[in-house]
Amino acid sequence: MKKQAYNWQAMVRDIMDEAFLPQEEMAAKLKVSQQTISNWLNGMRRPKEESIPELLKLAGSSGIEISSYVANPEFDRINEYLSKNRGRDLKRLFDLYGKMSKANRLKFLRHVERMGR
Repeated sequence: MKKQAYNWQAMVRDIMDEAFLPQEEMAAKLKVSQQTISNWLNGMRRPKEESIPELLKLAGSSGIEISSYVANPEFDRINEYLSKNRGRDLKRLFDLYGKMSKANRLKFLRHVERMGR
């Protein structure tokens, strides 16, 4: 069975937002360091195998729909293309969009739609 890839950065951020958890409390619940949580949030590292079950359980108990965080290969390909092809401003915008919480992405998209009218 193939392992599911998730957007851990967005999931961790949204869990913390939904549960009103600071990094220190999130770290204590997952039995990792605060620096580990910071690394996940900044996209520097991904959760290790031993942290994933507890992280998914915490997401579920926070009302987070886990399926909305399934990694998107198309997103990754676009990001790679922009990195290599001088789309710096667009790449920066794309990076920021990728770091937004689900709620903020929806707000952003609504704002863009209003601008297009």
